[in-house]
Amino acid sequence: MIVKDVQARTIKNSRREDTIEVSVFSDKGKFVASAPSGKSKGRHEARDFSVNGINFSVNFVTAIGRKIASELLQLDDFSDLEKIEKLVRKIDKTPTWSLIGANALYALEAALLKAIAASYEQELWQFFCEKPKFTPMPLGNAIGGGKHVKQETKTDFQEFLFLPQTKNFFDAYFMNMQAYKIAKQLLIGKDKRYDGNLTDENSFAATLSNLEVLQIMKETRQIAHDKFNVEIQIGIDAAASSFFRNDKYHYNNPEKKLSKDEQIMFMINLINEYGLNYVEDPFHEDDFASFSVLMKKISSHNMKCLLAADDLTATQFKRVEMAVKEKCINALIVKPNQNGSLLETKRIVDFAKDNNITPIISHRSGETMDNTIAHLAVGWQCPIIKAGILGKERFAKLNEILRIERKAAGK
Repeated sequence: MIVKDVQARTIKNSRREDTIEVSVFSDKGKFVASAPSGKSKGRHEARDFSVNGINFSVNFVTAIGRKIASELLQLDDFSDLEKIEKLVRKIDKTPTWSLIGANALYALEAALLKAIAASYEQELWQFFCEKPKFTPMPLGNAIGGGKHVKQETKTDFQEFLFLPQTKNFFDAYFMNMQAYKIAKQLLIGKDKRYDGNLTDENSFAATLSNLEVLQIMKETRQIAHDKFNVEIQIGIDAAASSFFRNDKYHYNNPEKKLSKDEQIMFMINLINEYGLNYVEDPFHEDDFASFSVLMKKISSHNMKCLLAADDLTATQFKRVEMAVKEKCINALIVKPNQNGSLLETKRIVDFAKDNNITPIISHRSGETMDNTIAHLAVGWQCPIIKAGILGKERFAKLNEILRIERKAAGK
């Protein structure tokens, strides 16, 4: 595949913030990809846009595009992205793409991959896995708070999540929507101050405490099981770095301060009392030790719970390697734009699988209509995709997996 032209421009994400969209033109047509943006950003993730601003990132991609087209680079394989990264590295020699910006590199590589796949008359997911053994299960954010909402009274934890246990994506997608509706009715009945406000990811911005919301999640799980005879697992994304300071976890709703050891016990108690099957970022982003202690407790007590890292690992291979070495996790959030390089992101996914770590492809709170992560989740055979429940930007991913599932089944 020979690239004829590359164009980059700014667009708005779901929070109405500027982000980047890249269009690649080849003999097969136009292929577009765009990058999301996180609100709760890990300190260790790559810089989203250039130190010189987003416009510099846009101009950088356009310049690289001209270089790609003028040199008539032959791009036929996933590994050929290395040619692109070598071009970028001639100018941007920083370890975390501080000059081009990880969002810009990710959008460029995603658009190029779509063009390469099309040269084989394939969709992106088929380019990696023509006959997938499964489609990912949707991990959906139903109730939330933290940095995803601006209201004064909110949950300290950032997300409260559903993970249906079904045989196919269609049924899981349906169950997440039903659980979302049930949770809404329970929330309205118990949260007298709830005014209909939603978080950045279109989950319900409750004013209740973490424990009160967990009770709603627990009740929703039971109601859904009684009505549909389907098991729905529940979990949290604590995003604990957002309320950790001076060696304490500072909770506001209700007010309390927990030491690291107290936070570990708090998480163990939550897993046991509410039957949590998923816990993400329960400790701050540099606390490998606490993750390791909790992981040991989960393993030794045979708790059926995924302990996932996001801010701890930030889709950076060295940090993932450290988390595996220290036995910190059994699940891993993978956000391609946290890294920028899809080559490196795929390396992380493969490394996780090789070490019995569940890779979870994830959206960001500030999303676009791009559906690349849906294709990567299927093509890379990730068991779970975290892509929300409601909202047009979330539907863009969820509906795409639904379509892929039907196509892969020959329907």
